[in-house]
Amino acid sequence: MNNIIGVEFVFPFMGNRNTVNSDERMLDIMEALKEHTSAGVTELADAVDMPKSTVHVHLSTLKDRGYVVQNNSQEYRLSLQLLDMGMMVQETQEMYDEVLPKLDELAEETDEKAWWTVEENGKAVFIAKSVGKHGIQTNARIGHHIELYQLAAGKAILANLPAVRRTEILDSYDYPLGGEKTRAELEAELEEIRDRGVAYGSEQFLQGVSGVGASITDNAGNSYGAISVSGPSNRLDSDRVENELANLVRGLVGELRVNLSYR
Repeated sequence: MNNIIGVEFVFPFMGNRNTVNSDERMLDIMEALKEHTSAGVTELADAVDMPKSTVHVHLSTLKDRGYVVQNNSQEYRLSLQLLDMGMMVQETQEMYDEVLPKLDELAEETDEKAWWTVEENGKAVFIAKSVGKHGIQTNARIGHHIELYQLAAGKAILANLPAVRRTEILDSYDYPLGGEKTRAELEAELEEIRDRGVAYGSEQFLQGVSGVGASITDNAGNSYGAISVSGPSNRLDSDRVENELANLVRGLVGELRVNLSYR
């Protein structure tokens, strides 16, 4: 806190000089609203450990800008304006128009749920899906972030990232991982995935759900995420996964690889 000619200046920076305190507080409030779906000022203040007056000021700003609304109980929730922003981000993803028809093709061929997953900030992010006739309903949703190693698609992405980027992500994990998997075991699995062209996942993210995924790359090695198909583990037995589904996924990413490399 500095004083110049009797005027007090308060610098709003937190410990990290590149972040602004007020911005951090507003984002904390928005993340709390995402977690609680809807909440009043008191509940939010308790959730983010801020004075109610501070929370109310931020909510007023967000409401004026259209990013939160109030329901009939006067509780706040995130607005559909954020959906508009999210859809814009989704639809401007490189390869969006090329990948979506492949997801529909995979879902129709297998009767299961097909996903397109990408890597961002070291996480797997579900970016698009297509649901077949027998596709199961789970709490996985578009926009969901999860550790790469927990998904078949995520492991396929991780296995095929440039070595430097892959090492950065592997360095960020706390070992052993779930199931007591060591780093050496994970790296050995990633090498096997690169060799066979597909990754398998069994109940690491959702109990009772298995899947198979393959990385989308071009001839220069650039990554565009991964395509996967998932379903109940009792329906996706090892024979079906390793033969029928693995071959389907390999074929689709092979088509995309050619399209990417020569478009």
